[in-house]
Amino acid sequence: MRTASDAPSTDPDRFAQPIRVGRRRGPMFARLQTAGIVVLLTAIASIPISVGVGTWATHRASLREWLVRGPPCPVAVTPSPATRGARPPAPFVFQGIGFAYQIGDAFCAAVPVENVFSKATFPVCNFDAPAAVEVTVGGRKMLFEPGVGHSATVAIRDGKVSCVIGAGLRD
Repeated sequence: MRTASDAPSTDPDRFAQPIRVGRRRGPMFARLQTAGIVVLLTAIASIPISVGVGTWATHRASLREWLVRGPPCPVAVTPSPATRGARPPAPFVFQGIGFAYQIGDAFCAAVPVENVFSKATFPVCNFDAPAAVEVTVGGRKMLFEPGVGHSATVAIRDGKVSCVIGAGLRD
């Protein structure tokens, strides 16, 4: 049997309760929240900075690896008898520059210029024991004779050909 107290109430204030929008947190929470936002924004800002630093480091490493220092290669008009091989390798073209060498192997790369924001490159070839290297740039031929058993690095920057003896590529 139901009593009057068990009957559903029709009082509209019965369901009215204060609504809490959020609990009030102390000043420590506000500081932590601000610090978290600052850390997040710093992390986001560091992404392009790390990409820039990485690109710069890659450019510098490539320049150090390919641009070696050493004495200049002697320039010759014709190859000396000591530098002529029995069957020299066939000439090859790298980035529009013709190369011919007598002995050994050649390794070439498009090395980026010093400016990190430029996509410009220049060709550099390393010969491990060429005896003689002929370089053809724009119809002009240059013959370098680093000597038998000496490595040589040839770089062409702004149409200027340079050759240095020794050093070779470093591992």
